Amino acid sequence: MFAHTLRGAIRVLLLALAIIPASGGVLTVRSAPFSFVTTNNIVLQQGQTLPVFRLSVPNVTGAATQNLAQRLSGIGNQAAVQDEYVGRMRFTVPNTDTRSLLIRYSASGGFYAFNLNDLGRETPRGTIDRGVAELLACQFLLQNGFMDGQGALLLETQAPQGVATPDPQGCQFTPDPNKPRYPTRLIKAATVSASAPGAPATEQIVGVVVDVPMTIPLPPGSAASAVPLGGPGGHVSLMFTATVPDNGFSLDNAVPGLTAIAMPFFSRELTRIRDVAIQDPNALLNQVRQQVRAAYPDASTINVPDPSLVYYVADAAVEQRVLEPVLEFNGIEVTIGGETVVLRGITLPLLEGGSGGFGPSVRIISPSNGSRFAPGASITLRGEVRDGAAPYRVEWLNGEGETIQSATLNTPGEVTVTTNNLPAENRDGMPGPTTVTLRVTDNEGAVRQDRITLIPFNILHLPLITRGGAGAATSSHGNERVSERVIDILVAPQSTGHSFGIESVSDYPPTGVLNLPGDLPGVIPDASGFREGMIRYGYTRRFSWNEGLAWERDWRDCALGGIDCTGGVDRADFVYFAGHGGAAGILFASSSDNRWFLAQNARFQTLRWVGFASCQTLRVQGFPPGREPIRRWFDAFQGAHMLLGFNSDMADVAFGGRLVDNMRVPSFLGIEFPWVQQTIAQAWVNTTFQLGAGSPAFIYARSASANPANDKLPKPGQPMPPRPTPVTSYHWVWWEF
Repeated sequence: MFAHTLRGAIRVLLLALAIIPASGGVLTVRSAPFSFVTTNNIVLQQGQTLPVFRLSVPNVTGAATQNLAQRLSGIGNQAAVQDEYVGRMRFTVPNTDTRSLLIRYSASGGFYAFNLNDLGRETPRGTIDRGVAELLACQFLLQNGFMDGQGALLLETQAPQGVATPDPQGCQFTPDPNKPRYPTRLIKAATVSASAPGAPATEQIVGVVVDVPMTIPLPPGSAASAVPLGGPGGHVSLMFTATVPDNGFSLDNAVPGLTAIAMPFFSRELTRIRDVAIQDPNALLNQVRQQVRAAYPDASTINVPDPSLVYYVADAAVEQRVLEPVLEFNGIEVTIGGETVVLRGITLPLLEGGSGGFGPSVRIISPSNGSRFAPGASITLRGEVRDGAAPYRVEWLNGEGETIQSATLNTPGEVTVTTNNLPAENRDGMPGPTTVTLRVTDNEGAVRQDRITLIPFNILHLPLITRGGAGAATSSHGNERVSERVIDILVAPQSTGHSFGIESVSDYPPTGVLNLPGDLPGVIPDASGFREGMIRYGYTRRFSWNEGLAWERDWRDCALGGIDCTGGVDRADFVYFAGHGGAAGILFASSSDNRWFLAQNARFQTLRWVGFASCQTLRVQGFPPGREPIRRWFDAFQGAHMLLGFNSDMADVAFGGRLVDNMRVPSFLGIEFPWVQQTIAQAWVNTTFQLGAGSPAFIYARSASANPANDKLPKPGQPMPPRPTPVTSYHWVWWEF
């Protein structure tokens, strides 16, 4: 509220200053320079600049990772083992005695550590106090050499990293619940009897997460004195299951109850490259508002909050060479048919592009957005790359995130590629759109992209073309989708093979509005990461329906007019959805049904686990007891085990690949470590914690003999855990936001 008031006052003042008397006493109105106040209270004005930083990564080795692990007494001096993740080496230090691990990525030097006994717990272990948790987080960082007494984060060499936290005064501060130094989020668990599903739940506080703010101090003359880090790699987070000594386990003996640590930005060094002028934030805000309005013409209300300013840091597993400021648009709400959808966030570069700016200008010239193409036939894609720093790495990607071509462009100019590798699906005679992305990384490490949507011609018969996956078919069967790329094998519910399915929507129509990035650029790597991870683990892909071929009635029970049991989601063991959502619902791009799926229309019998990578689909917070939206999923448990999602908004990050990686049985040098495998609930919580994706939630049903809280993702050939039927109670866990 203060930010809006301040902005209004600034604009009135600037308007008054813009009315200047001209010669002869005539008033001349001149346009005033823009002024803008972000939601994190940074004042931006025309003519200001912000610096760009180069990121340097240390040489991450097994020995260095082992030395790092020795800082954590709960892990200690254990040998590091190595494997590969997304094409880069990573190192893991496991401690079988304490059931704890430290994982470090060579792409960044960042690390995560956690204890399997307390991660995702649902019963109180000990006292939880927010203020004490703040002090403990500070003490951990200071005493273990991650931070100095002035709040500066440190490199491995103990030199300042160039990133600051709030001045802890040697951690000798008094926590103020009304103005916390480090934000905290309580972890809560609830249960209700199946015989009284509307009764107030029995709630317990089972943990607390502390998020330590990190900022980059900027030199005088910059647009701000300091700008925070953001994104999946721009956070320091610590999880506690107790805040007073209780003789229980902790990753660090000096602080009680420390269950998990996320430091994905650890050991990266900043070097200032140059300062670049910023764009007009008002213009970017108006563009986003127009894009959202154009995408949802049937919305009764649309709320696009003002953005925040951060330096965006990618996931620790991803190599990142440069750090630039962006505007993050979070919490966008759209009300359609009385239901409020919360959009996954939009991130836009703030720096000026073009000549003298930062980053390449990227444009797909042909075909135009919305063009049609013939499945299986060759199509030529033509793009243009200008500005930025040559040479460029140029990547063409199809709608499933697969690389069509990767090449080097030595000078600005046009790039072309001819391909027949575009996924082409149709359903009930309706062709499904696919996307093409041109992604360019310039010599300074700046990444820019353009994306178009293409629609296959409506062809009744598609030739059998198999490029991998589970199998293929050559004709349409009722509600089954027919894909020129990969069609899914029909798997009977009683099959002993384990299967998965995906529905994802990254392109909510219309597309290409105002040349902004697609609605959800993170959804394609999100869904493809889940798909590839499950296939590598040996699961059969039951279906993979994207964009307009993902339908609301796929989720609606057959008895309620849906097709979940015949051609929908209730035919696979694990189903993953990535897209927009809201309280107890998910949103689709297709207009063949209601675009909004409501939780109360779910009756899952074959399906066991569902992951909703969408905002607030498992919303708990902010509603009176007995009316929490998460309860609307109770009827879904007709044999289903667990639903996983978010109580809060969700960041638009590639969540699915890391989720599968956390669920699987780890293997190092061909040797499996079954004791390291996380439960499905733990993996969901841990993935959220590692990526800073939001505040997670999960809900499950118990029977007298089955407790899905203990479910682990079985390998093919292993038996599935027993179904929780008949249901005796419902349980849910959530983090506050």
